[in-house]
Amino acid sequence: MRNIFRISGVALFVALSCFMIAFGALYSSVRDLLWFHAAAVPKESLEAVRPLYFALMKLIGGASGSLGALGGFVALTTIRYGDKVSAIALAAAFAIPLLMAAYVAETLAAATGSPTSWHIMGALLAIDAAALILTMLGERK
Repeated sequence: MRNIFRISGVALFVALSCFMIAFGALYSSVRDLLWFHAAAVPKESLEAVRPLYFALMKLIGGASGSLGALGGFVALTTIRYGDKVSAIALAAAFAIPLLMAAYVAETLAAATGSPTSWHIMGALLAIDAAALILTMLGERK
């Protein structure tokens, strides 16, 4: 049973890693403001914010993709073999940017009336927590 828990935890960490890589690729490659970001910018300021927006999108995309790649590596190596310290570190490494993204989304929505996506971050945090819990339950003795 422990083996099933550990494999399930690793699979969830890998799924979260794949999401982060895909998210990073999307953000790094945008050619126009995403609709939910554009909703937070006054129409008269859209052109003025474009250079900064695309720079930040590439930064966020690169960081997210790199975190996903590193997460996948750690999940398939040390966590797969039962290292609980690596599982805790990876769970924290995923949770921190997800929590910050949820906070920023809610703060921006409150300030601008733009749509929020905190529920997506909530689902990802739940996956992260489940991955950690299953990995701990599957700890090798």
